[in-house]
Amino acid sequence: MLRKGLDNSNIQRILEALPFGVLIVDAKGSFIFINSTVYEIWGLDPSDLTIHSVYGDYEGYYKNTGQKISGQDWAIIRAIEKGETSFGEVIGIQTFDGRNATILNSAIPLFNDDGSIAGAVLTISDITEAKQLDIELNIHKRYLSKLVESKTKELQEKNEKLKKEIVENERLQKKKRQMDQLHLVGEMAVGFGHEIRNRMTTVKMLLQLLYETDLPDPEKKQLISTALSDVENANDIISEFITLSHNKKVELHPNNLNEIVTEALKLLQSEQDINIDRFNIEFINPLPTIYADKEEIKLLIINLMKNGFEAMEDHQVLTVQTQIKGNDILLIIKDEGSGINQTILDKISTPFFSTKDDHLGLGLSKCYSIAARNHATISMETGQKGTTVLVAFTTGPKK
Repeated sequence: MLRKGLDNSNIQRILEALPFGVLIVDAKGSFIFINSTVYEIWGLDPSDLTIHSVYGDYEGYYKNTGQKISGQDWAIIRAIEKGETSFGEVIGIQTFDGRNATILNSAIPLFNDDGSIAGAVLTISDITEAKQLDIELNIHKRYLSKLVESKTKELQEKNEKLKKEIVENERLQKKKRQMDQLHLVGEMAVGFGHEIRNRMTTVKMLLQLLYETDLPDPEKKQLISTALSDVENANDIISEFITLSHNKKVELHPNNLNEIVTEALKLLQSEQDINIDRFNIEFINPLPTIYADKEEIKLLIINLMKNGFEAMEDHQVLTVQTQIKGNDILLIIKDEGSGINQTILDKISTPFFSTKDDHLGLGLSKCYSIAARNHATISMETGQKGTTVLVAFTTGPKK
């Protein structure tokens, strides 16, 4: 309704038709014009209006800070007292009919020709529903964000599990291939190794008889000696080959792994003249019993330690450890060499594969065969700081 001034009926109709509240005050803050939207927003019947000035008891607070608005801080009062323009303040109010509402508040000062303040125009819009919608939207956003985060984590965990399963499957397939190779070589060894050695024994016996014969020609005697030596070497190779057989008879007895390692160390030192300072021994005591063929495990340990020393410089140290992990007794041999190339590592247990010209390539194959016969497993980890060989024995007697 029009209080005073602005008697132009067209302007009044325009202000009434606006989709937001319009309040016009004079320089003292007294109401000049209020459209019906203002009454609706504040929950007030125009006939019950008892306050005719912006200087009244209004309750509101800033939405962004939660700070209560004091009497001098309302936008309309700042406009008539300081000539300050305000746009888009989001304010929470307590309406006269007891509701909590959210309004968008803007105030523009009006000036006389001499620059003095003549009054101000206040516009307000009820954004309570929009604010509630925004709150609900944020709730849904948080819910969806947590849901996405949860599902992403779940997928990541499943992906990690799948990766581990793939790696484990590849490890098992690799182990199966190694075992298949060794089994094939073992069957071949059992099939013709003994036959060849029997015939070599006959050749050796005849050469021995010839050698012991009083031959007048020293050169022929030397040739027979060389042939005998070659036969011995060939016999040793065949013996090495036969040891790859899984069917080789082994006697599994209760043994202490620490004692076997200690005996193997002494043998290796005497054979290779290796200073004890180049060993770092770390035993776990007491250690559960393993059931194994002692001499075979001793040979396995010596071969693995030899490989470790061959991979290192003279000043580097070989670490030999025993550990307990679950139901397994672990033998760990770590060298300080430069590691093994992955291509070589993939073939390292293959019979007759060697990176050394003067080696047959049966050393590690023999180690894997010994481990299999004694119900143990061999695994390797390698890198620029060296190679670690892990032999795992399961405790308890084997049936």
